[in-house]
Amino acid sequence: METMGPLIIAISLILGDILLLRIGLAITKAQEKTNMKWVAASFGIQCGIIFFIGSPLILYGMIGRFEGSGGIIALVVIFSVFIDLNVINVIHKIGLKRSIIVVILVVGPIITAMVFLGTSLGGTFGGTW
Repeated sequence: METMGPLIIAISLILGDILLLRIGLAITKAQEKTNMKWVAASFGIQCGIIFFIGSPLILYGMIGRFEGSGGIIALVVIFSVFIDLNVINVIHKIGLKRSIIVVILVVGPIITAMVFLGTSLGGTFGGTW
């Protein structure tokens, strides 16, 4: 029950991030796949890719091993942002320069939600191993 607070925060960050993606696509004047169905699908694809790339970090957070791994975290975040930039460009065809604006709006809440989930689930499996 004590993980419900961070879980609710993570879910609200994700729902807010879908709206931020829609706003980012409107700001950059995306021409293709801008209705809400495609925006939600695009977000799901992006979140799935970032989750797949960041899953080792989530597991590290769950077992309490975030200490001293700042370099690895930074590399994974940079790699995730690069992949997300290209996914947005491929799906919505807005160009790399304008994709940067959308990535800036979208990636922060996704990473924050994953950090909330990773740290809140730390006690679930017995803490530090």
